Amino acid sequence: MPSSPAAAVTNKTPYRFIDLVDAPAFARMLESFFQATGIPNGVVDAEGNLLSMSGGENACAVFHRTQPQAAERCRESNLAIMHDLRAGHVAGGLCKNGLMDYATPVVIEDRQLATLFLGQILHSPPDMAFFRAQAKQLGFDEHAYLESIAAIPVINKERAESLMTVMVEMAHMLAASGLSRLRQMALEHDLNEHAERRIQLEDLLESSPVAIGWSDGDKHIEYINRQFTLLFGYTLNDLPDMETWYRRAYPDPDYRESVIAPWRKAVALAKQTHTQAPELEANVTCKDGLLRRIVIRPSWVGKRRLVSFTDITDRWLSEQRQQAHDIMLEMVARGSPLIEILAAIVRQIESEDKSARCSILLLDKDGKHLLTAVAPSLPKFYNEAIHGIEIGMGVGSCGTAAYLGQRVIVEDIRTHDYWKPYVELAAKAGLQACWSEPILSSRGKVLGTFAIYHATAKSPLPKDIERINFAANVAAVAIENRHTRDELEQRAYSDYLTGLANRRYFLEQAETELARALRYNGKLSILMLDVDHFKLFNDTHGHKVGDLVLQKLADVCRATLRNIDIVGRIGGEEFAVLLPETEPQQAEEAAERLRAALAAAQVPLSGGLPLHFTASFGVTTLDSKDANIDMLLNQADEALYRAKSEGRNRVCTYHPH
Repeated sequence: MPSSPAAAVTNKTPYRFIDLVDAPAFARMLESFFQATGIPNGVVDAEGNLLSMSGGENACAVFHRTQPQAAERCRESNLAIMHDLRAGHVAGGLCKNGLMDYATPVVIEDRQLATLFLGQILHSPPDMAFFRAQAKQLGFDEHAYLESIAAIPVINKERAESLMTVMVEMAHMLAASGLSRLRQMALEHDLNEHAERRIQLEDLLESSPVAIGWSDGDKHIEYINRQFTLLFGYTLNDLPDMETWYRRAYPDPDYRESVIAPWRKAVALAKQTHTQAPELEANVTCKDGLLRRIVIRPSWVGKRRLVSFTDITDRWLSEQRQQAHDIMLEMVARGSPLIEILAAIVRQIESEDKSARCSILLLDKDGKHLLTAVAPSLPKFYNEAIHGIEIGMGVGSCGTAAYLGQRVIVEDIRTHDYWKPYVELAAKAGLQACWSEPILSSRGKVLGTFAIYHATAKSPLPKDIERINFAANVAAVAIENRHTRDELEQRAYSDYLTGLANRRYFLEQAETELARALRYNGKLSILMLDVDHFKLFNDTHGHKVGDLVLQKLADVCRATLRNIDIVGRIGGEEFAVLLPETEPQQAEEAAERLRAALAAAQVPLSGGLPLHFTASFGVTTLDSKDANIDMLLNQADEALYRAKSEGRNRVCTYHPH
């Protein structure tokens, strides 16, 4: 047996891929390739042993290979590709599961030592109708499956084959270097000693949709790709070293000390212990001063540190806004002071756009003037001057928006006719742009205005329009709630037995929420539930026990559902639940939580064991501009009837015939 790979070559005895290549270093290179491109990859030796696999929890790993029919499709695809393998050729094919796979052999001296795999990828944006049908056919969780499909990289065929060629050439180069005693331990040596390969790798990174950079450890930045500059605005000349990057990306010293410094230590420790470096989700300040929410993933290639930066700002802002939305609706439900709710709305929008200064004006009692309610970032003298302004055509942005009941966009206050009487006032306040949205009730009545100001002339982007719509919508809920709350307290709106909304009040609230959802393209779901075998309880234990069952149901509803949800007793043992801002899956989950809670509840009986009961549920969600409450209740009732006919104590969702 030869004592070394070099001896094996000299004596013409068999040698393996791992005899010629530092397998851990090669695996790290493939992992870096995955981190840079998002493309899963792997390598097996001539005997079929898996040497490396990089890809994480992708659609094939989580779904296809766990389901027998889908797994068989994967196997058939692999056999077809393996049958087509030959030196210098990239074999590829479309799996019956809808994803592309590629493979190419690593051949040294006419011997196939290993096979490199790339995939799964797509050549064009995914046909979600196909994958949605596949999820249904194979029994996958549709939402989770479509999310995993959406995360698959989209790369055209020519680029995929080019990437495979580059990677297999790297493998060939490393193996050939081993044969000639010029073992290259990692991508670092490749970058330093082989300029042509470095150019190829940089070309690969330049085309990556992910921002990428590398440095010689924690000192000098050697490279950043095009996407990095597009994302953050910085060029390589702006960032001579890592310390400059840390100061500019994280200008707050406290943030650097509390968040960045511990992470840097953890990354350094991972390098020393040869473990996976931890990723970091952090706010990064761009060259233009804007903040982006970024997931930062470092990895080591020799002495160099390769880092990818994934922008999750939109998703993060959406999550932050949804949380704020829920908090504000809870404030409305609790009856918090209107001024507090409106102030929370302004704080949320200004936190999303640091250059924005917002105001909320409310219509006075005579409906002819606007009164300053909340405008914390505008000068006091400006707010005092605007307070009591009469609504009318051409009276600034807000006066005009309130008069027309329509959004008014003024990109440049200095030249717009609406602002002629107020040009000097705006200039003194440092304001050059003002976009105003009327705050409308569910019946279309103007309640006030929400405005965003900027210190420079500016047109709104789609995300700005989304913000102003969001703010006006939530403000409308808060203001309209305040207007109607005394009125509501004076009515007999509750059911005498359960304390829940009675049928009349429930339907009134349902009409209001439906009108709001239709006006602002919001979501709305309704549940219908019915106590199973309720007549049996009355016949066996008497009507008093039946009343206790209904009261227990009401208690469980209040404890399980959100404050903003409206529960009503429609009649007898039948109840309805209105779920504002709720999508189909969320509605089904809410119904299932309530069903389980009711099944676990107990009604104590004197002199005997406690009584248990269950309920059946029907669920429907608003999906048509022509919908009305009667239609939605009928849909939920139809689903409820199906739940009872299928065995009771279950949730069924309405589906159009």
